[in-house]
Amino acid sequence: LLSRATGTVLNPNLELLFQGPQLRPFTFQFRLSPRGIKEAKEVKKIIRFFKQAMSVKTISTNAFLKTPHVFDIKYQTSIDGKDEHHPSLTRIKTCALLGCDVDYTPDGTYATFNDPEKTMTAYNLTLRFNELEPVFDEDYAKLDGDDNDSSIIGY
Repeated sequence: LLSRATGTVLNPNLELLFQGPQLRPFTFQFRLSPRGIKEAKEVKKIIRFFKQAMSVKTISTNAFLKTPHVFDIKYQTSIDGKDEHHPSLTRIKTCALLGCDVDYTPDGTYATFNDPEKTMTAYNLTLRFNELEPVFDEDYAKLDGDDNDSSIIGY
């Protein structure tokens, strides 16, 4: 009726501009290729760690459940001999691990070491994280105390 009477329509951009804060997802992929049985056992421990960390925890009464682990992820580099946050890469807030996918045949063939457990010779590990809180405009200003510095990568 509005468009017929006045020749105008509602601006659909209003709906596109802001529908609420978004929690950012992050996906990391790792190729784990142990060179021997000892390293293969460590790789299996790494895979188990992430699977267990994303699992719900129970308490003795089983009346309540506890939340899975959360992760603080950062890109590191060495600056003047000190491990620092990489200044040219994004910062990530505390995350929950939503998915841990393991490809046990990343080369398309079944290949194991000759150990009693028949450990795979390679794995592809995909970890899917999601931030627990959105990035706010104040977060950029907190990086270096100057909210007008457009040269920082930030969040």
